[in-house]
Amino acid sequence: MKFGDCCFAPSAATRRDAIRVGQRVVDRGKTVYEAFAPLAFRDAGVRASDVPVLLDHDVTKRAGTVTALISRGDWHVAGFVLDGPHAAEAAEWIARPGKVSPGFTELDKDAIMATPITPVHIGTNWYSRARLDEISIVPPGAIAWYQGARVTSLREHIPKPRPVTPARTTAAALVRRTCPRPGDPYSAVPVDEVFEHLGPDLVRLERTGEIIRLSG
Repeated sequence: MKFGDCCFAPSAATRRDAIRVGQRVVDRGKTVYEAFAPLAFRDAGVRASDVPVLLDHDVTKRAGTVTALISRGDWHVAGFVLDGPHAAEAAEWIARPGKVSPGFTELDKDAIMATPITPVHIGTNWYSRARLDEISIVPPGAIAWYQGARVTSLREHIPKPRPVTPARTTAAALVRRTCPRPGDPYSAVPVDEVFEHLGPDLVRLERTGEIIRLSG
């Protein structure tokens, strides 16, 4: 299983920032710039875990699931896990070279008109609320909706080892100390003493931290 991060949409906290970082797109033959407020997706009420990762906006090709959504600098950033039936293909696309595009539904926006307005440039759409429907991995050679939207990291999930629970003795044990005391090379360990087994006959006592060897 692979985990990754991607920057998928421009983030702007103010109208001025929206004009500065807005990404150029062509919508119905008109050039417009787009940016999203830092809380635009959260305020839409959609949980990150409800957003799928798809291949090329195809709902029948689910590759994974979004795990986190944050705004960082000039970008909205998503964490994701490739846990879907098309995860392997998604990993191949990410390696060549890993562009992404969001699928979203606009809910509220502030249209900042261009100055001057031209037949091909009508201004900037600054979305204060938008429902994030999906994030897609773009096919190799295709163009992402926003320039610079890409996977920034992809890594293998390495499970952490489970902590070893020390075993409890069921009876007093006769042990030999690794550093015998004069005249007392052996001693009895209390019934409820806890051992951490370091080997076949080497243990560490929980109460004192002393390493001892079982007498056999």
